[in-house]
This record gives sequence, C-alpha cells and structure tokens, in this order.
Amino acid sequence: MKWLRTFTSRLYGFFSKQRIERDLDSEVQSHLGMLIAEKIRRGMTPEAARHAAMREFGGAEQTKEEYREQRGLPLVDGLLQDVRFAVRMLFKRPGFTLIAVGTLALGIGANTAIFTVVHSVLLQQLPFSKADRLAIVWSVYGNEGRAPASGPELMTIRERSRLFEDLGGIWAQSGALTGESEPEQVKLGMVTANFLGILGTNPQLGRLFLSSEEGPGGPFVAILSDGLWRRRYGADPHMIGRAVRLNGQPTTIVGVMPPGFKIIFPEGSSVPPEMDAFVPFRSQLASDPPDQSYLRVIGRLHDAVTVPQAQNELETIAAHLRSKYTTFVDPPLGLQVVPLQGDLVRNIRPALLALFGGAGLVLLIACANVANLLLSRANERTREITLRAAMGAGRGRLIRQLLTESVLLFCCGGAAAISFGWGALQLLLALQPKEMERLSGIQMNAPVFAFTFAVAIGGGLLFGLAPALGAGKLDLAKSLKEARQTSSLASRRHRNLLVSAEVALGFILLIGAGLMLQTFAKLLQVDPGFAPANVLTFRVSVPWEKYNTSASALLFLRTLKENLGGIPGVEAVGITSHLPFDDTLPNWYSFYWPEGAPKEQQNVIMADHRSILPGYFKSMGVTLLAGRDFDDHDVAENLKLAITDDTVAQEAWPGQDAVGKLINIENGNFVRDTAQVVGVVKHLQYHALTNQVRGQIYLLYPHAVRTHMAVTLKSRRNAQTLLPLIRQQVAALDKDLPIYHVELMTEYVESARQQTRFVTLLAGVMAGIALLLACTGIYAVTTYSVVQRTSELGIRTALGAQSRELFALVLRQSMLPVALGISIGFVLSLLLTPLLSTLLFGVRPTDALTYVAGAFLLSAAALIASVLPARRTMRVDPMVALRYE
Repeated sequence: MKWLRTFTSRLYGFFSKQRIERDLDSEVQSHLGMLIAEKIRRGMTPEAARHAAMREFGGAEQTKEEYREQRGLPLVDGLLQDVRFAVRMLFKRPGFTLIAVGTLALGIGANTAIFTVVHSVLLQQLPFSKADRLAIVWSVYGNEGRAPASGPELMTIRERSRLFEDLGGIWAQSGALTGESEPEQVKLGMVTANFLGILGTNPQLGRLFLSSEEGPGGPFVAILSDGLWRRRYGADPHMIGRAVRLNGQPTTIVGVMPPGFKIIFPEGSSVPPEMDAFVPFRSQLASDPPDQSYLRVIGRLHDAVTVPQAQNELETIAAHLRSKYTTFVDPPLGLQVVPLQGDLVRNIRPALLALFGGAGLVLLIACANVANLLLSRANERTREITLRAAMGAGRGRLIRQLLTESVLLFCCGGAAAISFGWGALQLLLALQPKEMERLSGIQMNAPVFAFTFAVAIGGGLLFGLAPALGAGKLDLAKSLKEARQTSSLASRRHRNLLVSAEVALGFILLIGAGLMLQTFAKLLQVDPGFAPANVLTFRVSVPWEKYNTSASALLFLRTLKENLGGIPGVEAVGITSHLPFDDTLPNWYSFYWPEGAPKEQQNVIMADHRSILPGYFKSMGVTLLAGRDFDDHDVAENLKLAITDDTVAQEAWPGQDAVGKLINIENGNFVRDTAQVVGVVKHLQYHALTNQVRGQIYLLYPHAVRTHMAVTLKSRRNAQTLLPLIRQQVAALDKDLPIYHVELMTEYVESARQQTRFVTLLAGVMAGIALLLACTGIYAVTTYSVVQRTSELGIRTALGAQSRELFALVLRQSMLPVALGISIGFVLSLLLTPLLSTLLFGVRPTDALTYVAGAFLLSAAALIASVLPARRTMRVDPMVALRYE
C-alpha cells in the first residue's frame, strides 16, 4: 500500500501549498545562511561569502522546483499555473486574442453546424426501438428497382422468412373526417395490423391494432396521431372507444400515438412522415392480384442477422414467387433488402459529406491563420522566453506553457464557435432539403459539444506545436545579446508555407462553390415541360364509400371543373391524378409496348401512368407536339384513348408518327388493355429536374378512376382571393369534401431545386469565409514582414533604392506563396472535384472556366490584401529606421 501512502501524502501537499512554500523558503534560506556563515569563518568577506554560497548551493528556484516535484501533485499544480499564466497573456494582448478567437469561431463554428446535421442525419439512430434492425424490402422488376410490393408478395415473405422477426406494409392514402366540426382531409396510413408494432413505438393512449381487426369483415378502427388528437379533439383523454366519421364510416378510436412520432420512410416511397391517422387494411392481402403493387414493406431483422444474409433468403423467396405466379416471370421479380437508416440518407449523404469536407477545409484555413499569428507572437516573445530559460525553465516546461496557451486560445474559439454554429445551424434548417425534413429534430447535443471541444483541443495541440518547439531551440547567448529580435529566415519560410496552405485550401473551396453555382444556374434554366407561373393547385378526394361508381365520381369532377372555370379571372382548369414533383401519394407506373410487339419486346420499358380530364395540358402550359388533346366528347363516349409524351412515342415508334397507333397499357383497374394514341405532348419532369426517370402516358379519367385527384387552375388572380371562391364551389357540390394541399405550382418547382440550392449556398458561404481568412492571413503576414524588415528597408532606401522598387519587392515576395498555393490548389482540385460529380448538373468537374475564374478571384483578393501593407514601404524614413535599429 506504499502507492496509497504516497498518493495521500501528495494530495495533502497539493491542498497545503502555502504552508509548504513557507517551509520551503525557510529551509532554503536556512541552508544558505549556514553556507554563508561557514564561508565567513574561513575568512571571506560577507559579500564574497554570499556569492560563493549561492554558487555552491546552485539555483534556489531550480532547487525549489525539484522539491515541489516530490511533494503535492506536480502535473496538476503545473497545469493550473500554466493556465493562469496563459489567461494573463491572452488578456495582455486583447487585440491578438479577439482576432484569433474570431477566426477560430468561424472555422470551428462551421464544422459544429455541419457536424450537428451529419450526426443527426447520418450517425444518430432513428427514434425507433432497435432502429438498426429495421430494413426496407423493395421489389425489383428487370431494370426497375425500388418498386412497391403486392399483397401476395408481402404475405409470402412473411410466411417463408426465418431471418425477420416480422414484416408489415403501409399504403399512404387520404381520408375525410366529418361530423363534429368542419370537414378535414387527413393523411391516412393504411397498414397491416402489425406495422406499428414492428417500429417498436407504443401509443400514449390505448393500444395498437389486433390481428383480428385486419381483413374483410373486421371492425372499423383507427389510431390517431398526437397532432390530430390535439388539433381536432382538444387532447380529449377519453378519446379511446369514441367513434368518429372517417370517410363516411363510424370508426372507433383505439389508440393515440405519442408526440413527435413519424413514419420515417425514404424519399420516393410516397409515405409522408406526418401521418394523421392509421387504419388496418380491410382487404385479404394474400388474395390481392399479384401484379397490384402498392405496399411499402418494412421488416425487423432478428438479432445478429446481417443484411447480406437476409438478402440471400429473399432471393430464395423471390424464386418461389416466380414459380408460383406467372406475373412475376417476365420480367423476373427480384427482392432487395436495405437498412432503413441507409436508405433514408442515400440521396443526401453525398451532399452532407461534401459540405463536411468543405467545413474541414475552412477549419484548416482558420487554424493556419491562427498558427501564423502564434508564430509571429512567439517571435515577439523571444526575449521573454529567453529570460525564462536563463532563469532555469526547462525546455519541456516552456513547450508545455506555450501549448497550454495555444489550447486555451483554441478552447475560447471553440466556446465562441458554439454560438456561431447555432446561428449557422438555423440557416441549415431553413434550407434543409426534403430528405432532412423526413428525419427527427436536428439539434445540438452532448456529442456535438464534445466534437467541438475535441476539435479545439486537437487544433490547439497540433497548430501550437511549431511555435512551442521553436521556443525550445533558442540560442540563449545570442538572444540575450540582441537588442531586439528580428524574424529569422526559417520563421518567414514557415509563415509563407502556411499562407500557401491557406491559399491552396481556399482555392479548392472556391472551385467547389463555383461548380455548384454553375449547377444551380443550369438548374434554373431547365425547362420542366410546363409553365408553373400563375398555376394554383389543390387536391380533393372523391371517396369510394360515397361516390361508389365511376359515373358519379366523374360527374362530380366534371361539374367541379366547369364551375371553377366560370370564376372570373380563371383561364383554364385541369384535373390530374399526379402533380409534378409531388411525392405525397403513391406513383403509378407500369410496362407498356406497341400493340402487336413480339414477346421479347414486352415488359421491358415502364412509363408513368396519369389519369386526367380534358384541360389539364392547357392549364399547365404543356406543349402539344402532335395530334390533339382529349375533349368532352371523348369522355362522354368513354373512348379508350391515350396521350403519350415524346419519350414514350420515340421509344415505342422510333422515327414514326405515334398518333393513331395502338398501345398496350395498364388501365385504372391494373388490367392490361389497349388504347389508341390521339396526341403527343412534351415530356414533363415529374420526379426531378436533373434527370428523366420515365416517360408518361395519360389516360382519360373514366378508364383510370382515382380517389385522390389534383385540380390545376391557371389564373391571373391572386391565390389568396381565389381560394375562398374555390372552397365555395367545392362546398356547393359536397359540403363534406375538404380541399387540401393547396400550393402554387412554382412552389413544387422550387422544392425540386431545394437540395442543389442548399449545397450551393453553403458551399458559397464556406468559400467566402475561406477567401476572407486567406486574405486576412496574407495581409497579416505581409504587414508583419514589413514591420520586421523596417531596418533593412531603411538601409535599402539609404543606399538609393526607390520607393516603387521597395513596393514591388514586398509585393513580389508576398505574392510568391500565393502563386505556390494556387498551383497546389489547382492540382488538388483536379483530384478532388470528381467526388462532386453526383451533385453536379450541366457542368464537368474539370470545367476550365471555373478554374480560371477561381484563380483570378483568389489572385485579385490576395493582391489587394498585399498592396495595403506593401504601401507602407513607400513611407519608410531611413533615418528613423536606422535609429529604431
């Protein structure tokens, strides 16, 4: 137990420092007194005896230091002393401290904001129980992946899988709540009875669905979201067991989900995160048509089961399905399993990682700037450090002191970065793309704070190391002889290398921002295929429970269209099942082929199918390329007609006129049928502005009846004045039908540009910060160099050098590291920008114009930053400079 006694003794010494210091001073003075008395007895004078005793005893302070290391906790004690001294030194130079802390706040704050998003989106688990066990199952048909599943697929997978604990499905729909107050359209999730249980979230009131409540003949039951429960029913605690009218049916409420609960599914799944209510399927899923695919399937893997193992099992099940159902033979059905977390962020991950890398470059530039300041300050403190070394401070102690100052400075920058990062995070959240909107709340938390201060401490140690090591290599004799310290060639070289590094990193960020800016400019020029200006859209659901024949639903929609067209200022009215860039309802797409095509050319190419009424193309400003639009006669005669876009026309009949041709399609009842093409329109960008996913086929509403339809109104009137008139017309036809998803078409287009705008703006902000920091570093180094070389410049002037020659000399020497940095940055950019290729559109990663513009901008900014301090050389008075020396 010797170590315990030693530790106890040292701990006691640490908390009794004042008494120990008094005893130590008394003991040292006693020893010196005895030595002096001994020298005097030998015949020395008191003065000579004192000097001799001091030489024989050695350095008193060094002796005390050795003694202190044997008592107390020297590491803790020394660290506290270093921190106190570092605080005094930082307050001694407030200008230096404020500049350094501000620079670090920019660099570390940018990383804090981006890391907050990266941690919440890419690293943090989803708010479900054992979220890492959740996986999405997609159907694959030939080259078409990420397709929904049919009822037989889901039930077969559930029956035959041994690696999944359970599997369930959801189909996003819409429903109308009527009765007690104003009718309200709600987002309705039709689910298997076990679906919510798979997510592992229990309701705050009531229970989840029972298996007996799923299927035909089951009771009408529903589970409400917390938002709907509070908004419509005032958070009534007695809601469980109460009946409400949902889609015209008395429905019993059996549960209320907890606050913040979301259905977090990937973009493109047509499952919005904010569901208002859930109801169990009332159909027998196993008996559904096998080619009627609409379910989004999620499963929970058993513990220790890997995704590749589950994939192997699903491939076996897919083979069984192909052998059981001829529908799945051509094209062959495949099944794909992917982790839910990974699938959610597949689109946003490249953008976030690119931004995180850019923020890292900003941090390096900021740290290089501060390192330059520390080098300059260390040079100014050479005499102080020399005196401390002469008084006995060891090299290790000096290095530790300077590193403590550096780390403390970086930690102050980290603390300031929290505030800057919070502000930057608000900007990120204001611009967040749809992929981030689907995820849980993004906020600063303990891991983010830990990251921030880990970066600060690591940066302080790394970038404070060079000045600290330089201070440990001082030549005491030379330093003490010099009247003033001038910067050495090695010190200037180090500062110039840091400037080159800043410029190189800044050049990379400028190129990245330039490429994204060009991408966004190209995106603004993309023709979506329609004219979104002055088009107001809204959705209205025609429930089958009330309009239980296609004729009654058609009559309602045609009457509504006619009445809306009579509103003053309305130029055109259209009705469609799907709006461009609207992912709130499931997409409808299927195989098509020219009638009479051989077997090998069938089930090869898919197209999006859309149900419309005449007038849709006119209201959206779609260009008719050939043939004609649908008309009221086509609807009245119930003709089997189709209009295709130019993509489908070219794929089906290359080099021919598509008008008059017959096309094999899937009708509104998911049954193969034949329609005659009467027109060809320009392709519409339905899913994304930057790529063409599939062609489009438009069918008349009577042959493709859909419950949820969107109305498009082209009008010169303001949307706010138009909306009450629209509600009035809908209520006049059916007071129980609410309208919902009221948006301008321009808002849908803007949402399609959201991710590119997000990345472009942030890349531009980081490039701007990098440019500012690089210019600040160049200005500081040039200014410091001019001050340090005052005597040299004075001598050159005295020997006949002209002011403009000195100006050119300083300017040339300050621009040399800039030129080196641009050259290095050029090479690095060529290597790194291909990583951005997935984010670019209409521009190559090696675009020459972007590189030239970046080099010119950075050179111009560096030149301006160099000119200002270089002009000081033109005002150097040689007599003053030499007298200063």
